Amino acid sequence: MKNTILGIITTLLLISVSESTAQTVSGAAIKDAVASYIKQSLPRFVETMIDFQDVKTSYPVGYKRYHLVVNSVNSVTLKGVVTFLVKATAVGKEKGFSQVIPVVADIRTFQNVLVSSQTIQPHAVISADEVTSVKTETTGLPNPVTNLAELNGKWSSRWIQSGRALTFDMFEDEPVVKRGDAVTIIYKTKNVVVQEQGSAVQDGRLNDIITVINEYRDNLRGRVIGKGEVVLVN
Repeated sequence: MKNTILGIITTLLLISVSESTAQTVSGAAIKDAVASYIKQSLPRFVETMIDFQDVKTSYPVGYKRYHLVVNSVNSVTLKGVVTFLVKATAVGKEKGFSQVIPVVADIRTFQNVLVSSQTIQPHAVISADEVTSVKTETTGLPNPVTNLAELNGKWSSRWIQSGRALTFDMFEDEPVVKRGDAVTIIYKTKNVVVQEQGSAVQDGRLNDIITVINEYRDNLRGRVIGKGEVVLVN
């Protein structure tokens, strides 16, 4: 997680006008605006705990009525330490005046994620009896898997120990053709298309070039064009 300011990522206008007897913006209003921004930016199923760092009781701005615009400036995930710029813009007679107040918040996220209930070997398609849904902190967990349907068409790319929360970097697209599969080998020339049966020597995803064999020749090279179909390449 980068904690340096990388530039404004997103903007959210909190359409509310606040008024104070003094020409200040309260720290409570700042916190409420940032908390609302975070809540609206994250999916509904993600819960948060927010620890604001060094927010003052009030901030002098020179006008009584204002609305607030919140920008997050160094995070697209809204996890961990995030810097926000809260812009207090005057409304009414003092329209046109504004002041930017920097706010730093430490955001912890919690949600239900899939956890392996047994050790999973590489190149395995996950089934429902191999995982369980557990509510856990996801602050330091990049791209957690929350629903088994999200893994359709994928298999494990590594060993996954029992009790590990699943993340998308543990998976890759499942091959269209797998080693040992029967395949149709397609020969194409300018005027002729010939098909014969063979088998795959390697796994292959769509457009991968793999080795296939037939009853006549070994080590033919072909491009995967679909389920069980390979076109020979020069």
